[in-house]
Amino acid sequence: MLESTRVDCLSCGEPFTLSVDTTGGRDQRYVEDCPVCCRPMEIRVLCRDGDVISLETGAV
Repeated sequence: MLESTRVDCLSCGEPFTLSVDTTGGRDQRYVEDCPVCCRPMEIRVLCRDGDVISLETGAV
């Protein structure tokens, strides 16, 4: 199940929508490139019962 959430790029500040696969495990970490400036950021997601409980971004 995919859930969409809005995040702001850490480098350029532009908002974009991120699709999170909530069936990919309870604790997820991966790198996503900003679609505007192409700089990478680490995404940390906590999911439960098909919902995103928390989402944090960090520098790579």
